[in-house]
Amino acid sequence: MSLGETEASLTHQPKGTFVAEKKNQHFVPKVHLRYFAKDEKRRQIDVWLPKQDKVVLGASIKSQCSKSYFYGKDLKIENFLNSPEALFGKIVDLLIDFQNADAESLQALLFLWLLQHTRAERTITEQLLMMSAMREKVSLGQEENDDLQDWLGPPMGVPEAMQMTLDRSEEYFDIISDLRCVLLVNKTKTSFVLSDCPAVSSNKLILKRFMNYRNWGLGSAGLYLYMPLTPHLGFFAFDRHVYELAARTGSTCNLNVKDVTALNQLIYLFCNDLVVLAPDCDTSATVGQLKEVESAKPERTMRVNVATEDQDQAKEGSKRFSVASDEEFASSPTGGLIHVESVPPIVPLHFPKLRIRQTPKFIDTLSGAGLKRYRN
Repeated sequence: MSLGETEASLTHQPKGTFVAEKKNQHFVPKVHLRYFAKDEKRRQIDVWLPKQDKVVLGASIKSQCSKSYFYGKDLKIENFLNSPEALFGKIVDLLIDFQNADAESLQALLFLWLLQHTRAERTITEQLLMMSAMREKVSLGQEENDDLQDWLGPPMGVPEAMQMTLDRSEEYFDIISDLRCVLLVNKTKTSFVLSDCPAVSSNKLILKRFMNYRNWGLGSAGLYLYMPLTPHLGFFAFDRHVYELAARTGSTCNLNVKDVTALNQLIYLFCNDLVVLAPDCDTSATVGQLKEVESAKPERTMRVNVATEDQDQAKEGSKRFSVASDEEFASSPTGGLIHVESVPPIVPLHFPKLRIRQTPKFIDTLSGAGLKRYRN
């Protein structure tokens, strides 16, 4: 599914006119937030604001995880998102009723994880910051001229960045389609939390055994994905050639308190401005557990580096590049490389039931590409 494939079915507005009721655009859909609602009409949630260390009881769902015309005033993206949001609600309602998931529902949730991951404010903001940094690095040592500006193109905004990602969604989904998907069932007294960036990922294999390959992506070995669905259900996907999930029965896995705490802390590590608390949770205890990993929370999860050719370290038939300063990069007679590096948090407590296999399978590229996922 991509934005380009659905354009014919979207409702386009005449130029210069907008639909007022769609001005408030959510980057976490209301249908998702409502599963954490505390009132019968499903309009209010309790939230914790980490930056202010403040709990707000009964916050309006309408005002959370949203901004005016976040995806643009033409409503193209906002209208596109209606169908997957409706699908999310339909699937979760069935999961609540049956506490089990079939293969088709899990694959749909995998796509919905990807869509939520790409549409979150934090993801898009960091993508735009990365693009801006790339433009600055490319321009180092270059005189400003029309040819350079034509090559760089105009700076992107949120709608353009989101549309570009959506148009590549099929490609991204293919990269993660080999992951094993599971429904997590939480029957403990510790409920799941949600956040303004609820589709998260990490890599226990790399953070535990291969820290020199800390820069990983969607195709890397050891990847695992998580997204809370309700206070008592969660979606999980993992590299089946690297991990085994203890206590998994088919497509479901029942959790204990330590499992839930670890997953809640992972959500907190990636949140931007707020954490959504379950209506039946012990607020003080939940916030206290999240604060335990506060020191591991990064400001950003990616950065842009520049590197210049290191002729002293080069081997015959190949080139070697070393990280350089902006000044060194600008003055280098042989040019250089611009490298985007992910800097995800070093998770203090990984999901305990996710265990590294005795002989994990992966492909070591012996390069900056790191460990690639094994596919048979």
